[in-house]
Amino acid sequence: MDLIADLSPSIYPNWVFLSFLFILAYLAFLKFNFPNLFALAIKSFYNQKYSNQFLREETNSKNKFYLLPIFILSIGLFFCYNKLSFIFYFKIIFLITLYFLVKYILLIGVGYIFEKNYLFEEIIFHSFIYEKVAGIFLFPLILVFYYGSFDNHIVYYLISIFLILILNYKWIRLLYLSFFNSSLHKAHIIIYLCTFEILPLVILIKLFY
Repeated sequence: MDLIADLSPSIYPNWVFLSFLFILAYLAFLKFNFPNLFALAIKSFYNQKYSNQFLREETNSKNKFYLLPIFILSIGLFFCYNKLSFIFYFKIIFLITLYFLVKYILLIGVGYIFEKNYLFEEIIFHSFIYEKVAGIFLFPLILVFYYGSFDNHIVYYLISIFLILILNYKWIRLLYLSFFNSSLHKAHIIIYLCTFEILPLVILIKLFY
Protein backbone atom coordinates (compact mmCIF):
# COMPACT_ATOMS: atom_id res chain seq x y z
CA MET A 1 0.00 0.00 0.00
CA ASP A 2 2.96 2.33 0.58
CA LEU A 3 3.97 1.83 -3.06
CA ILE A 4 0.45 2.72 -4.18
CA ALA A 5 0.48 5.81 -2.00
CA ASP A 6 3.78 6.88 -3.60
CA LEU A 7 2.39 6.32 -7.10
CA SER A 8 -0.82 8.17 -6.25
CA PRO A 9 0.10 11.13 -4.03
CA SER A 10 -3.38 12.64 -3.78
CA ILE A 11 -6.22 13.27 -1.37
CA TYR A 12 -8.08 10.22 -2.69
CA PRO A 13 -8.11 6.75 -1.08
CA ASN A 14 -5.89 4.05 -2.58
CA TRP A 15 -8.89 2.11 -3.90
CA VAL A 16 -9.70 5.01 -6.27
CA PHE A 17 -6.25 4.76 -7.87
CA LEU A 18 -6.55 0.96 -8.05
CA SER A 19 -9.97 1.30 -9.71
CA PHE A 20 -8.53 3.53 -12.43
CA LEU A 21 -5.62 1.12 -12.84
CA PHE A 22 -8.03 -1.81 -13.20
CA ILE A 23 -10.16 -0.01 -15.81
CA LEU A 24 -7.04 0.97 -17.76
CA ALA A 25 -5.78 -2.63 -17.69
CA TYR A 26 -9.21 -3.86 -18.82
CA LEU A 27 -9.20 -1.37 -21.71
CA ALA A 28 -5.74 -2.59 -22.74
CA PHE A 29 -6.96 -6.20 -22.58
CA LEU A 30 -9.94 -5.43 -24.85
CA LYS A 31 -7.81 -3.44 -27.28
CA PHE A 32 -5.29 -6.27 -27.53
CA ASN A 33 -7.82 -9.11 -27.90
CA PHE A 34 -10.52 -7.26 -29.88
CA PRO A 35 -8.68 -4.57 -31.90
CA ASN A 36 -11.73 -3.58 -33.99
CA LEU A 37 -14.21 -3.49 -31.09
CA PHE A 38 -13.77 0.18 -30.14
CA ALA A 39 -13.85 1.57 -33.69
CA LEU A 40 -16.91 -0.48 -34.65
CA ALA A 41 -18.77 0.47 -31.46
CA ILE A 42 -18.12 4.18 -31.96
CA LYS A 43 -19.16 4.05 -35.64
CA SER A 44 -22.32 2.13 -34.65
CA PHE A 45 -23.19 5.03 -32.36
CA TYR A 46 -24.05 7.30 -35.30
CA ASN A 47 -24.00 5.20 -38.49
CA GLN A 48 -26.78 2.74 -39.25
CA LYS A 49 -24.61 0.70 -41.63
CA TYR A 50 -21.99 -0.01 -38.94
CA SER A 51 -24.76 -0.45 -36.38
CA ASN A 52 -26.24 -3.29 -38.46
CA GLN A 53 -22.78 -4.83 -38.87
CA PHE A 54 -22.10 -4.64 -35.14
CA LEU A 55 -25.54 -6.15 -34.41
CA ARG A 56 -24.81 -9.12 -36.70
CA GLU A 57 -21.44 -9.70 -35.03
CA GLU A 58 -22.85 -9.42 -31.50
CA THR A 59 -25.88 -11.67 -32.07
CA ASN A 60 -23.77 -14.84 -32.13
CA SER A 61 -20.91 -13.54 -30.02
CA LYS A 62 -19.97 -13.94 -26.36
CA ASN A 63 -18.35 -10.50 -26.16
CA LYS A 64 -21.53 -8.44 -26.53
CA PHE A 65 -21.19 -6.94 -23.03
CA TYR A 66 -17.40 -6.58 -22.82
CA LEU A 67 -17.53 -2.77 -23.12
CA LEU A 68 -20.26 -2.31 -20.52
CA PRO A 69 -18.04 -2.69 -17.38
CA ILE A 70 -16.07 0.40 -18.46
CA PHE A 71 -19.24 2.50 -18.27
CA ILE A 72 -20.39 0.93 -14.99
CA LEU A 73 -17.06 1.38 -13.18
CA SER A 74 -16.51 4.89 -14.56
CA ILE A 75 -19.94 6.24 -13.74
CA GLY A 76 -19.66 4.65 -10.30
CA LEU A 77 -16.54 6.77 -9.68
CA PHE A 78 -18.46 9.83 -10.85
CA PHE A 79 -21.41 9.27 -8.51
CA CYS A 80 -19.31 8.52 -5.45
CA TYR A 81 -16.95 11.51 -5.83
CA ASN A 82 -18.52 13.39 -2.90
CA LYS A 83 -18.58 10.27 -0.73
CA LEU A 84 -15.35 8.39 -1.32
CA SER A 85 -16.21 5.13 0.39
CA PHE A 86 -15.39 1.81 -1.27
CA ILE A 87 -18.58 0.31 0.20
CA PHE A 88 -20.62 3.13 -1.33
CA TYR A 89 -18.81 2.69 -4.66
CA PHE A 90 -19.47 -1.05 -4.58
CA LYS A 91 -23.18 -0.43 -3.88
CA ILE A 92 -23.43 1.93 -6.85
CA ILE A 93 -21.80 -0.46 -9.32
CA PHE A 94 -23.84 -3.34 -7.89
CA LEU A 95 -27.13 -1.45 -8.41
CA ILE A 96 -26.19 -0.35 -11.93
CA THR A 97 -25.11 -3.89 -12.84
CA LEU A 98 -28.33 -5.28 -11.35
CA TYR A 99 -30.38 -2.79 -13.37
CA PHE A 100 -28.67 -3.79 -16.64
CA LEU A 101 -28.98 -7.49 -15.80
CA VAL A 102 -32.69 -7.26 -14.94
CA LYS A 103 -33.36 -5.22 -18.08
CA TYR A 104 -31.53 -7.76 -20.24
CA ILE A 105 -33.32 -10.77 -18.70
CA LEU A 106 -36.74 -9.11 -19.00
CA LEU A 107 -36.16 -8.18 -22.65
CA ILE A 108 -34.98 -11.71 -23.44
CA GLY A 109 -38.05 -13.07 -21.62
CA VAL A 110 -40.47 -10.81 -23.49
CA GLY A 111 -38.88 -11.76 -26.81
CA TYR A 112 -39.23 -15.45 -25.93
CA ILE A 113 -42.87 -15.08 -24.83
CA PHE A 114 -43.87 -13.27 -28.04
CA GLU A 115 -41.62 -15.52 -30.16
CA LYS A 116 -39.76 -12.53 -31.56
CA ASN A 117 -36.26 -13.26 -30.32
CA TYR A 118 -34.45 -11.59 -33.22
CA LEU A 119 -36.55 -8.44 -32.89
CA PHE A 120 -35.75 -8.16 -29.21
CA GLU A 121 -32.07 -8.90 -29.89
CA GLU A 122 -32.13 -5.71 -31.96
CA ILE A 123 -33.85 -3.79 -29.16
CA ILE A 124 -31.30 -5.14 -26.66
CA PHE A 125 -28.46 -4.09 -28.95
CA HIS A 126 -29.75 -0.52 -29.24
CA SER A 127 -30.53 -0.49 -25.53
CA PHE A 128 -26.89 -1.07 -24.53
CA ILE A 129 -24.77 0.34 -27.37
CA TYR A 130 -25.01 3.92 -26.10
CA GLU A 131 -23.71 3.03 -22.63
CA LYS A 132 -20.89 1.02 -24.21
CA VAL A 133 -19.75 3.96 -26.31
CA ALA A 134 -20.34 6.44 -23.48
CA GLY A 135 -17.99 4.41 -21.27
CA ILE A 136 -15.13 4.76 -23.78
CA PHE A 137 -15.32 8.56 -23.53
CA LEU A 138 -16.46 8.72 -19.91
CA PHE A 139 -13.36 7.01 -18.50
CA PRO A 140 -10.83 9.69 -19.61
CA LEU A 141 -13.25 12.42 -18.47
CA ILE A 142 -13.49 10.84 -15.00
CA LEU A 143 -9.70 10.47 -14.94
CA VAL A 144 -9.36 14.21 -15.60
CA PHE A 145 -12.08 14.88 -13.03
CA TYR A 146 -10.05 13.15 -10.30
CA TYR A 147 -6.45 13.81 -11.27
CA GLY A 148 -6.53 16.72 -13.74
CA SER A 149 -5.49 20.27 -12.96
CA PHE A 150 -8.80 21.74 -14.19
CA ASP A 151 -11.49 23.21 -11.97
CA ASN A 152 -13.47 20.19 -10.70
CA HIS A 153 -16.76 22.08 -10.80
CA ILE A 154 -16.33 22.77 -14.52
CA VAL A 155 -15.37 19.16 -15.28
CA TYR A 156 -18.31 17.93 -13.17
CA TYR A 157 -20.77 20.01 -15.20
CA LEU A 158 -19.15 18.93 -18.47
CA ILE A 159 -19.52 15.26 -17.52
CA SER A 160 -23.13 15.84 -16.42
CA ILE A 161 -23.93 17.56 -19.74
CA PHE A 162 -22.20 14.72 -21.61
CA LEU A 163 -24.32 12.09 -19.82
CA ILE A 164 -27.55 14.05 -20.41
CA LEU A 165 -26.72 14.44 -24.12
CA ILE A 166 -25.98 10.70 -24.43
CA LEU A 167 -29.27 9.86 -22.72
CA ASN A 168 -31.28 12.19 -24.94
CA TYR A 169 -29.49 10.99 -28.06
CA LYS A 170 -30.28 7.40 -27.09
CA TRP A 171 -33.99 8.12 -26.68
CA ILE A 172 -34.20 10.14 -29.91
CA ARG A 173 -32.27 7.47 -31.80
CA LEU A 174 -34.57 4.70 -30.55
CA LEU A 175 -37.66 6.69 -31.50
CA TYR A 176 -36.14 7.43 -34.91
CA LEU A 177 -35.47 3.73 -35.47
CA SER A 178 -39.03 2.84 -34.48
CA PHE A 179 -40.41 5.18 -37.14
CA PHE A 180 -37.98 4.35 -39.95
CA ASN A 181 -37.08 0.73 -39.24
CA SER A 182 -39.88 -1.64 -40.22
CA SER A 183 -38.65 -4.41 -37.90
CA LEU A 184 -38.94 -2.24 -34.78
CA HIS A 185 -42.57 -1.46 -33.98
CA LYS A 186 -43.41 1.94 -32.51
CA ALA A 187 -45.43 0.41 -29.67
CA HIS A 188 -42.53 -1.86 -28.62
CA ILE A 189 -40.07 1.03 -28.50
CA ILE A 190 -42.43 3.38 -26.64
CA ILE A 191 -43.23 0.70 -24.04
CA TYR A 192 -39.52 -0.08 -23.72
CA LEU A 193 -38.59 3.60 -23.22
CA CYS A 194 -41.28 4.14 -20.59
CA THR A 195 -40.60 0.91 -18.69
CA PHE A 196 -36.85 0.41 -18.90
CA GLU A 197 -35.44 3.90 -19.43
CA ILE A 198 -37.69 6.69 -18.13
CA LEU A 199 -39.23 4.92 -15.10
CA PRO A 200 -35.86 3.82 -13.58
CA LEU A 201 -34.54 7.36 -14.10
CA VAL A 202 -37.55 8.86 -12.30
CA ILE A 203 -37.06 6.42 -9.40
CA LEU A 204 -33.35 7.30 -9.25
CA ILE A 205 -34.11 11.04 -9.13
CA LYS A 206 -36.68 10.50 -6.36
CA LEU A 207 -34.18 8.46 -4.33
CA PHE A 208 -31.40 11.04 -4.57
CA TYR A 209 -33.45 14.23 -4.47
